[in-house]
Amino acid sequence: MEGSRVRILNLLQRKQATVDQLSRDMGLASATVRRHLDILQRDNLVAFNQVKKRTGRPEHTYFLTEAGHEHLPKGYNVLLGKLLQKLSGLSAEEMSNRSGGELLRRLFREMAMEAAGNGKGEGQESFEKRLEWAMTALQEGQFLPSLEEGPEGLRLRLHNCPFRSVALAHHAVCEYDHAMLSAILGGKVVRDRCIQDGDAGCCYLVSPRPASAA
Repeated sequence: MEGSRVRILNLLQRKQATVDQLSRDMGLASATVRRHLDILQRDNLVAFNQVKKRTGRPEHTYFLTEAGHEHLPKGYNVLLGKLLQKLSGLSAEEMSNRSGGELLRRLFREMAMEAAGNGKGEGQESFEKRLEWAMTALQEGQFLPSLEEGPEGLRLRLHNCPFRSVALAHHAVCEYDHAMLSAILGGKVVRDRCIQDGDAGCCYLVSPRPASAA
């Protein structure tokens, strides 16, 4: 795919945008951006909502379709490989009296602990250092994370889900990133937005453990 169209997909992965916003972010003429968007629409990778303004013509806000999301980096092969490895190591006793959902949640939590790796540290590291480790682990896992301060505190936003289509069908998959963040940060990790609820991406409110709990 042409480089400018890939850039548009990456920008729309982070947030919905108008032609003017994309034009400014990319340093391209609006007419050029529109041509790229026309091609992406034709390929069913982007769509738009029409937003009415007080004056003038309505404005189009563009966003990724599910096909657009799937066109960006995903890790289904990694997920399948790790899951099969975990399943093959389970005994009949470990699988007995467990529902499929319970078993999946357990496996994803175990996979998350392994992915957390050295980021779990020795327990004495600062929250800032742990946050740095968490961001690195998420980047390596293709979650495309960003941090932002808000009225509710520190929010960690995941702009990409490397397991998106599977996570949309099976909520147990969401145990993975939640458990990994909890293991690394060692503090409070609350998911307040989720793709399963129709949100553009999953978000977590994160905070350090109270000093008395350290």
